[in-house]
Amino acid sequence: MQRVMVVGASGVLGRLISQELLRQFQEIQLVVSDYKRDRGERLAASLGDGVSFSFVDVQDQSSILQAVKQVDIVIVAIEQEEPHIQEACINHKVLCIDVTVASKFIQKVQKLDQAAKKQGVGSIVMSGFIPGLSGVMVKEAISSFTEIKEVHVGLLQNTNAKTGASGIIDMLKIISQDVYTSHELHAKSTVPGFTVKRKMVFEKRVDHANPSVQREVRLIEHTERQELKKWLGIEHVYFWTAWNKSSFNILMSVLKRMGIVSLLTRLKNRAIVSKMSKHDPNQPEHAYLSVEVQGFVNRKPKVKTVALSTFSDYHTTAIFTAALAILAGKQEILGVTFPFQVVDMNRILSQMQEKEIVLEMNME
Repeated sequence: MQRVMVVGASGVLGRLISQELLRQFQEIQLVVSDYKRDRGERLAASLGDGVSFSFVDVQDQSSILQAVKQVDIVIVAIEQEEPHIQEACINHKVLCIDVTVASKFIQKVQKLDQAAKKQGVGSIVMSGFIPGLSGVMVKEAISSFTEIKEVHVGLLQNTNAKTGASGIIDMLKIISQDVYTSHELHAKSTVPGFTVKRKMVFEKRVDHANPSVQREVRLIEHTERQELKKWLGIEHVYFWTAWNKSSFNILMSVLKRMGIVSLLTRLKNRAIVSKMSKHDPNQPEHAYLSVEVQGFVNRKPKVKTVALSTFSDYHTTAIFTAALAILAGKQEILGVTFPFQVVDMNRILSQMQEKEIVLEMNME
């Protein structure tokens, strides 16, 4: 029976991941961690018999070392300035999976690649809906092409999404970044994020009142983009996003131009940011991922679309991460790696076992 610890289990995402681990693992000894003992112990008790608590403060390396050496897999659902948890996992030969999307932090983790390989252990970064599942979808979408011209990854978000402060800030940081483009996409080599527009095909139920399956999305920079270019050999890959309400997209665009979005990303008081997200549990929070590949199959021009719909992007991050932990725990992984290097589309969907996550493919 594997012992799996979730660091940051008291957060919105950490709690969901903990629940998914209990659902998907046939046998598991789940350990939830927190830097507040009372809160962590209450969480462990609420999750049922057999779930234990371990004190972990990411600022206290001794607490990290003490907790890590007692488990087989560590899932990190909390922000770190330095990859102390990854370092401890490598030293104790413990598989680590991190959900962060922060490019600077990922670069720090990547510097541990040789140390992880030397220890014969893996450290997976960027696990989630996007990045994570998105990269696996890209790998699936390009598999039938003999030549790839462009790849476009689109995320259609929901204004009613249940998300934590970290998730909100991560997305605000993403739309705040400038985007490096090619002449095929735009005349300028660098453009402000969330300004260039295009339409993408999403799942057909995206708008019951509108027979069109295309929605307008806006160009963004994304950490996963460079890794897909490097490891999958895709020269031209672009990420796009928008929310399901046009009025909200306009509002975000105005706030970005005024500098308010950038200001919000620097706030130290996360409670203020959390209040920005108003989730109504009685209303749906469907989200959609779409990958469009333009290229050639045996010299014939083709366009392939792989579109996925889900009942919740945050919950899908938890489902995906739990499934990844199960599959990664059954294979040898060496060094710092990414989900698309560990699993394929069929295996991960089969393990996720969620009927409300629907995948569609179309080649024209």
